[in-house]
Order: sequence, then structure tokens, then C-alpha cells
Amino acid sequence: MLHVMLDLYGCNAKLLANEALLRQVLDEYPNRIGMEKASPVELRDIKTSNPLDDGFSGFVIIATSHVSLHAWPPYGMVNIDIFSCEDFDVHETVNFAQMMFQTDDIEVQAVERALRSPRLPSKRHGRDTMAGYPRGRCA
Repeated sequence: MLHVMLDLYGCNAKLLANEALLRQVLDEYPNRIGMEKASPVELRDIKTSNPLDDGFSGFVIIATSHVSLHAWPPYGMVNIDIFSCEDFDVHETVNFAQMMFQTDDIEVQAVERALRSPRLPSKRHGRDTMAGYPRGRCA
């Protein structure tokens, strides 16, 4: 099971405030990583008592878990989480995010989870999906 967390900085605020673009990102991610979408995209325009904290939060459920994002236009930042019981290509998740949000300023954390799970991934891509990215381990 793999959980990839992307934090993108220096993004154009107009991209992060573009509801159609954010929906497109959530809609396309499952197919890009070889996963089956199990729900429509849910996206909310979040208003808070501090306008700097306003933004968008959304997710799409995939058959093996979820893809979520939180976009903060005033900060030029977007956070993306992808969790799946199946292996997927971390490089593709990074490349797609960088392309869609037009930034190279990105932090990537890839954590292997549920290391003792009796469920084994049913498909392997024949490569190390986390090559070049940090590995986390639960205690």
C-alpha cells in the first residue's frame, strides 16, 4: 500500500482558483496512475474567517482508496494525497501535478503503509515505483 503526498509551492493563484482545472486534475489522476474511479469528483469552495485560508478541497474515491487535494490560491500552494492498496508510479503522480500546476517547487513524500497487511497488491508494474523518493515506515 502506497501513500504519496505532494506539496506544490509557487503555483499561479489563478490556476488554484480555477474550479474546472481542479476538477479535471481529480478526474484524470485515477486513469493516469492506472486506478479505477469509484465516485464522481467532489470539490468544495471553502470560505473561512480568514480570507487567506480560503481555497478548494476535493477528492475522488478510487476502487483502492482515494485521491484528494487542497488548493490555497492566496499562498500559491496545493497539497495532493494519493493512497492506494495497489502500486502506482510515483514519478507519474509528480509529473502530472507539476504539469497541471506549472511549478517545479515540490516536496514529495512516499510512504509504504500497512506493511503487515494480509492483502497483497494484485498488480505490479515491474519497477520500483518509489525509486528516488523517500520511504517511510510505520513503527
